[in-house]
Amino acid sequence: MAEIIAVIPARKGSLRVPNKNIRNLEGHPLISYSIQTAINSRIFQSIIVASDSDLICEIGNYYGATKSIKRGESDASSSSLDIEWLKNLDDAGELNSEFFAILRPTSPLRSENLIKRCIDAFIVSQADSLRTISKVTEHPGKMWRLGKGENISPYLKQEKFLHATHAMPYQSLEELFVQTSVLEIAKTSNIKSTESREGNIVMGYVTEGIESHSIDSEEDFDYLKYLVSNNPKLLPVIDKPPIRLTV
Repeated sequence: MAEIIAVIPARKGSLRVPNKNIRNLEGHPLISYSIQTAINSRIFQSIIVASDSDLICEIGNYYGATKSIKRGESDASSSSLDIEWLKNLDDAGELNSEFFAILRPTSPLRSENLIKRCIDAFIVSQADSLRTISKVTEHPGKMWRLGKGENISPYLKQEKFLHATHAMPYQSLEELFVQTSVLEIAKTSNIKSTESREGNIVMGYVTEGIESHSIDSEEDFDYLKYLVSNNPKLLPVIDKPPIRLTV
């Protein structure tokens, strides 16, 4: 078995969905479900919660993370890149495995089976990293730029003698995919060798339906609550009392 560390990054700040990482979902904070799924998978040699919040670190420890590591303010702002906190973890010797996986708290419907499928596909590939993707629902071929005087121009460059993309039916356009925040797996060596999370060769793993769900808006969270209220089995079972929070 390859050695893989799971990292669950969770900033305390969120502009679009305040406190999203610790929002209550079926009695437990949102982040607890990603921790539990990582535990249930029995794949990871350790599970690290990385946060700039003492409260989130406490939650991580309560729900079974191997350790919770406090991130500094310099790599936990709304504009911070993943490579910044990953590099700090790596420099501190915390990513002492051949591979690491990023499990963001905002995708609690990520299943153990999906994690295993992605890792199996990645390990036998020649890729430096893998990330989940899903087919776009809003195609860039139908997008426009708004200019002066309310004039608009196509977002994509239009080829001469071909039909304009905005005039074509969706099914005739090139099939495109958007990255999702459900799961990322990478070689730890990428951090130093390419100063990036991804490396040079990125493998895409296509997900559909609820496997692609992540929380980026209040509507996403409302839809998540709707899904699990109708089917609680979508979430992993947590066999401990909910932690008591003051937020």
